Amino acid sequence: MARRTKEEAEQTKQAILDSALELFYEKGFSRTTFDEVAKRINLTKGAVYWHFRNKADLLAELMRQKFLAQKDKIASDTRAISNISDIRNHFKNVALSIENDADFCRFLFFVVFQMEWSEGVANRVFGQITDITEYTWTVLKERLTFLQKSGEIPDNVNIEDLTILISCLWRGTVDSYISKRYPMSLSFVFLQGFDMLINSLNMENK
Repeated sequence: MARRTKEEAEQTKQAILDSALELFYEKGFSRTTFDEVAKRINLTKGAVYWHFRNKADLLAELMRQKFLAQKDKIASDTRAISNISDIRNHFKNVALSIENDADFCRFLFFVVFQMEWSEGVANRVFGQITDITEYTWTVLKERLTFLQKSGEIPDNVNIEDLTILISCLWRGTVDSYISKRYPMSLSFVFLQGFDMLINSLNMENK
């Protein structure tokens, strides 16, 4: 019975997180209340407070879950990287997964374009995921360094600069995609930019 109760509690917690994400996306963080989160899934406000002390805690857990899932995927995909094509395929797979996951797109939109957080909430939330965002940067830099040592990337290329360029290309393309500024395929546009960047390195060293 205790195990079932624990499983039910986890299911309720996840339902609260899903409800909150929908409302944050639709109404914004500041305009969403615990009452609304609860009503959407037929719970009482007290049930929401049982799992989360406040909206900042709820938001921090939501971001932790989403980014940890991405971290696990990155760790799994990058273990097999042995050449530039593998890095390209990694980003292609992540882009396709974003394109095919409407829930994660809503989450990214909410995070990237959130303009109403107080400084305290922002510090509380982003403090939770610093290690995850740094992990992504570190893994990319490590893989590029490995590829330079193996001869895939010319010796005169600054790996830190290349890491920044690829990261900015990815972030900018994702931001444009989720904001729906342009009718575009995330995977196609990013890969076009990635290929142009890598080809420019090769041309400069001929």
